Amino acid sequence: MYNNKYIQKGLTIKTKIFKIILLTIISINLFANTTLIKAATQVNNTNTQNSLIDNNTQQFDEESLSSSKDKRSMHYYDLGIIIKIVQSKDFNKQPAKQIEKVESEIKKITKNINDEIFYPFNENQYQKEIRFLNSKINVNSKYDNSLAVSRDMLKVSILENQKNFADTINSIIDGKNSFKDKKYFISFLNNQISRLKRIDIKPFQDTYNEISLQNDPVSNAFKESFLRLKNQIKAHLLVYNYLKTNMNEYRPSNFILDDLSLKYVIKKIDSNTYLKDLSETLDYYFHISIGKIVILMAILFIFMLINRKLLPVLANIFNKKLSVKIKNLDISILDIIPASFRFTMSMIVYLFAIQFSLLLLIEDAQLINKLIPWFNTTYLALFSFMFYRILTNYINESSDKIFSQYPNMRKEMVDFILRIFKIVILIFVALFLLVQLGFDIKAVIASLGIGGIAVALAAKDTLSNFFGSLNIITDNSFSQGDWIQAGNVEGTVVDIRMRTTRIRTFANAMITIPNAELANLAILNWSKRVIGRRINMTLNITYDSKMSDIENLVYDIREMLQEHPQIATSRLNIDKKPYLLKKEDLMGIKNNLLVYIDEYDSSSINIMVYCFSRSPNWEDWLDTKQDVIIKISQLLEQNHCKFAFPTQTIYLEKEEK
Repeated sequence: MYNNKYIQKGLTIKTKIFKIILLTIISINLFANTTLIKAATQVNNTNTQNSLIDNNTQQFDEESLSSSKDKRSMHYYDLGIIIKIVQSKDFNKQPAKQIEKVESEIKKITKNINDEIFYPFNENQYQKEIRFLNSKINVNSKYDNSLAVSRDMLKVSILENQKNFADTINSIIDGKNSFKDKKYFISFLNNQISRLKRIDIKPFQDTYNEISLQNDPVSNAFKESFLRLKNQIKAHLLVYNYLKTNMNEYRPSNFILDDLSLKYVIKKIDSNTYLKDLSETLDYYFHISIGKIVILMAILFIFMLINRKLLPVLANIFNKKLSVKIKNLDISILDIIPASFRFTMSMIVYLFAIQFSLLLLIEDAQLINKLIPWFNTTYLALFSFMFYRILTNYINESSDKIFSQYPNMRKEMVDFILRIFKIVILIFVALFLLVQLGFDIKAVIASLGIGGIAVALAAKDTLSNFFGSLNIITDNSFSQGDWIQAGNVEGTVVDIRMRTTRIRTFANAMITIPNAELANLAILNWSKRVIGRRINMTLNITYDSKMSDIENLVYDIREMLQEHPQIATSRLNIDKKPYLLKKEDLMGIKNNLLVYIDEYDSSSINIMVYCFSRSPNWEDWLDTKQDVIIKISQLLEQNHCKFAFPTQTIYLEKEEK
């Protein structure tokens, strides 16, 4: 039994070693072949640049730019057999029989489309070949080698047709998967047919006739490329026309998407004896018939019922399902859904009704294709707006809870990020529209690099204000709700916007200051203090008071302030750990308490009282200051002292007689 195990292990190890050796041999063989191909290509390119004559023209067939492990799918997309049938002499002699052969080959393509096997096109190799041919065209143009230029232009057209064929097949599969209507496929294939018909080969035909008897390598390569392009165009036209006329083979007719049922009803209404004449008159002058009007009214009525009857029912069900509270925030899910949610959904329903009606009214497929991107962009904009409202409402409802848990998080920073997020959504919607309209986004972004300089120069004030707002937020010089003084402006900060900052003055006026200007001003921020709002007063004591009583008064006032619960003293618990900056000054903590006989004034002995209330709030400060004044007045009476008021004593000297 153990021997069998060892034998099996030995066989397994030998098998693995054999596989490794086999894979190594295959890899070496592939590497050698690749090296030889690269070397041959380099030699070919060198000879081409030196002689400007391509003695070894590369043959481009329908598989030259494709790479796939599935050889079966490659065979279905291979147009080589169709091209051979087209270029054969029997094609014009026996067209019916040859067309049957062509259709049998095209059915392989439709089967591939039904199996949703995409055309395996190698984009990188295509770009490489195009660049190589364009460089050859440029070099040969400099040396006036027109025949070589024409040869390479034909090859470029062959490659472009191959790419367009691959894109067409893949677009048909995508359209089939996304349930595009029949008009889409007809319009798309008509565009491809029109593109092929616009290819002008007449100049090449004249050149072909002139060099038909020449037998040099360049002439032979030109003639071969010309015939290949000519037959390729014929083959592609046959395939596109077949796919257009036999759409049911790869896309079953859809009764709803293709509007067959509605068109049937429209025809029935328009053919009515009483409505026929009126319908024809309206169709002639206004391009709309009675049948279409009836169907449109019915569609709008149905969608109106959906909006007014069905949506409220769904909203009630939705409310019952979501009427639960978020435990961490103690708010309901319904609280974060804005009131505009139902309005947005109503707009989407009506927009869909308008789109459906236009698809029914408009017969021109190209016009429909032009309208669809705008509808898609409007849908995206509505959904984005709804998402943004839900997000902002969630933040507003949960802001108190979030900011209490995370005190270092700043409200204006969150507000600033939301504003940037709004701009990002607008840019995203605009880019989506450009993609829908067929613009190359890479080219648009590249052009922004050039146009951005002009825009930056034109909008330098806006940009300076934007960066000023960044400086204000990152510097944390003030926040929303702070009492600040900047230049001649004093008030409470309302909000810090992307361009300006709004300040509410104490006279209840709104002042808007550009952030670029505000960032360069000295900001006096009265709200950046945690403990301590100054109480500074001077007590004037009469000269007829005893100095011992004044000393006792000073001592009593100092003791009263130290024991006062609303006065900041040195007994405050402040973290005394070493720190780069003094924490009292950084956080805004003041606890100085000074009570001293200060000076001899003209009519009084002055006592300085200098301290800070615990709360920096203005109303709390007034309340504390009032209590301190009352208690000082009581202490004056206890110590037999009196407040002095400005007096003058005039001594008159008597004159001697």
